[in-house]
Amino acid sequence: MSVASQLLHQETDCVINSPLLSSLMSDYAEQDYFEILDLMPASGQFIDLFSAHHCKLYLPGCHAALSALNLDALDSENKLNSAFINSLGFKQQNKAALNLILLWDLPNYLEARLLQALVQYLLPHCAAKVMLHTYIHTREQMPVTPANYKLQNDRRVAVEQTNTQTCLSPMYYQESLQKAMSPFLVQRGILLSGGMKEYIMRLG
Repeated sequence: MSVASQLLHQETDCVINSPLLSSLMSDYAEQDYFEILDLMPASGQFIDLFSAHHCKLYLPGCHAALSALNLDALDSENKLNSAFINSLGFKQQNKAALNLILLWDLPNYLEARLLQALVQYLLPHCAAKVMLHTYIHTREQMPVTPANYKLQNDRRVAVEQTNTQTCLSPMYYQESLQKAMSPFLVQRGILLSGGMKEYIMRLG
């Protein structure tokens, strides 16, 4: 495991290096065609980054909405599926072929059962060699709301987190993360010195 040199200041706006994501972006830029799901709202820099490539971008802007889902209210498979369709838009009869899924810090804000349900919902829309990227809190306390992440033209990530309130973190260790996100397995992990760990996951 390597340690990135940058700080991830969750309480202020900042721009960070995201080594694993930057490497992935370089790989996809070389491919003939690819499909990417980014849960964040569309940004001009993200779109510009891929404007010269043959690709399809899914930008539902549902990161905050997914983090607010409540299992008590979604107490059936049909309700869960409807909530995911309303947020993400993928329907069984309209399959995608995702090569990369950008979850950012969303797994920290979902109960393990809800995270597993999200993974199962996305699986039919994944290409065989799909990759998944996420940031996981490793400290006991984390911001009470998710941050806003924007991938920039230089492949660094702008982070906006204005809520200074904190709550308990689920502190997903690698084994528990893989269990909640099965059949995805960790391919690489880098510990960021601000208390987050960057993961790349692949289908096992």
